[in-house]
Amino acid sequence: MVYDMTPIQWLKHVIFHPIEGYEDMRWKKQGSMVISIVIVFFFLVAQIVNQRMGGFAFNMAAYSDVFNIVPIITQSVVYYVAWVVSNWSFCTLLDGEGNMRRVAIYSAYALVPYIVCSIISTFMTYFLTLDESIWSSAIFYVGLAWSVVLMVTGMKACHQYSYTKTFLCIVLTLVGMLLMLCLLVLLLSLFQQVYVFFYTIYTEILYRVRS
Repeated sequence: MVYDMTPIQWLKHVIFHPIEGYEDMRWKKQGSMVISIVIVFFFLVAQIVNQRMGGFAFNMAAYSDVFNIVPIITQSVVYYVAWVVSNWSFCTLLDGEGNMRRVAIYSAYALVPYIVCSIISTFMTYFLTLDESIWSSAIFYVGLAWSVVLMVTGMKACHQYSYTKTFLCIVLTLVGMLLMLCLLVLLLSLFQQVYVFFYTIYTEILYRVRS
């Protein structure tokens, strides 16, 4: 195996040879944060494509609903950031060897099959009938399963865990993500109430001054 590879070649090596790829990348301290950011951007794009495009028979809501990008950002970028922070936090407590940068890079690389297969699956709906939807669904779930395998393998290599401890770490990470998102919703709700309170005071004062 030749380890003198470009960042793109490292990405390809990880995707098609996840077990040795992640271990090699960790040993050689490879992985590009720039490429990871680009991957997360395309993760957002894939979510937009998946929800707002596709054949009319497969996604009629996309042609009638008002487009709102906030939920899509939440389902992509926010979920990714929450995963990275939660995973790093719990694995630090469980003596994991990975730092936040490594977790971010390894997690982003694992998203590539899902992104590619999700976009392919969506564009296949323009050429398929509903009776043939099994083919687009198969492509989507193959990409999803591939990304799950990469994520598990990546976290194992990142923190140097056994598979048992890796699965425990992933469960704790998901619980942590849920708690973080709940706190975020509560925080946003609090800010909204504070904004409404001060806006009400402002409009009342303005009304008194004008009257």
